[in-house]
Amino acid sequence: MENEQLLKILLERFDQVDLQFKEVLNSFDRIERSQQEDVKGALHLISKKVDGIMYDVDYLSEKTGKYDTKINSLEKRSQS
Repeated sequence: MENEQLLKILLERFDQVDLQFKEVLNSFDRIERSQQEDVKGALHLISKKVDGIMYDVDYLSEKTGKYDTKINSLEKRSQS
């Protein structure tokens, strides 16, 4: 009878450990999913900022090109 009680206690503890292990695995899964969402959000934000910077670079490049053209034209006029 004592062996049966001991076995019953061991099985109950094993079930408790098994349940706790499953809870830990679920926690890890939740953490992993939230980190993936954080990374996606950060990459989306970086993409928006890069797009804004590229727009500014294109604008400034266009303005610089216009000024270079004007300067070149003035230089040619002054040499004539």
